[in-house]
Amino acid sequence: MRKSKKIIIGMSGGVDSAVSAWLLMKAGYEVTGVILKLWEKTDEEGKSWGERTCCHVPMVGYLCDRILGIPHVIVDAEKSFRSDVVEEFKNAYQNGETPNPCIACNEHVKLPLLRKYAQESGISLVATGHYTAWKRSQDFECTGLSIAKDPAKDQSYFLSRTKGIDRENTLFPIGTMTKAEVRLLAESAGFPVAGLLENQEACFISEKRVAGYLAQSETQKGQSPWAVKTVDGEQIGSIPTGVGLTRGQRRGLAVSGGRRLYVHTVNMEKKELLLSEKKELLEDTFWVKNPMGPLFDSKRSYEGEIQVKFRSTMSPVSCQPTSRARSEFHLSTPNDGIVEGQIAAFYDRMNVLVGSGIITRKGRSR
Repeated sequence: MRKSKKIIIGMSGGVDSAVSAWLLMKAGYEVTGVILKLWEKTDEEGKSWGERTCCHVPMVGYLCDRILGIPHVIVDAEKSFRSDVVEEFKNAYQNGETPNPCIACNEHVKLPLLRKYAQESGISLVATGHYTAWKRSQDFECTGLSIAKDPAKDQSYFLSRTKGIDRENTLFPIGTMTKAEVRLLAESAGFPVAGLLENQEACFISEKRVAGYLAQSETQKGQSPWAVKTVDGEQIGSIPTGVGLTRGQRRGLAVSGGRRLYVHTVNMEKKELLLSEKKELLEDTFWVKNPMGPLFDSKRSYEGEIQVKFRSTMSPVSCQPTSRARSEFHLSTPNDGIVEGQIAAFYDRMNVLVGSGIITRKGRSR
């Protein structure tokens, strides 16, 4: 970790950012904690403030004042968070896509606002508690984010759409550590580890309440029921709306076909929900839009192995582009994670992030 006089660290109130700040202090940095105020105490069907472990203002204050002894500031990010994350979250579902609000937050809110505050303060370095690290890609002759030492906690996926960060301006102090190692450090440093909970889903809405949350929007009111059938045309029943349901989802379906069925297609135009068995979700071809990263540089002619992740916790799977524009990819093994609106993050052979794109189901047979 390079030493520098001053650095800004984004803090959430969790153990990862707290330990990151502590490590920076130990490395000789003059650290200022920044907490982004994203959300009011209550909103619609969202979580109350006390339920959230992401960006928990009171906990950050306690950690900085009582444990770390560093200054901290609160940056109001609610307007940006509401427009770029919450509203886009709603819009994506209205368009039949499944968004990833954590990726959107890093892309449009957290890292940009941390960088903005640092620049206004005359500070060139920022840090976060993400589990990822900078690594050189020999295949693409560039430096990118790598899959973390602890694959189960890898967050390179969540940063795959974030622009303007490089190893010269953004540090990840715990990127080469496992979660277990971080918790041990936290305990040795005197952090209240038991009280530093970990967020596993979108900070403003529980995964179990997505449909109810979306149902409150005006566009949902007064709509006719959706027809539910299998991909083979078998009529199963109806539900109030399919908005908020995701390909591959089983939990929360208020219908039963007498066997284990999963959401296969959410047809917004026909207001129709198609269900299928698990095996019918497996596909070996996918498309991406809005690509970014060296993989999509038209001047490159790289023909080697590429790996892709559709979820942060999945192991990368091998794929190959099937078009010169690299908008279509073929998987070596069929996968059930090809969900429209989600992010495909691409890695080289050494697990270095080299590109990303938004999955689109152009060309689907159903």
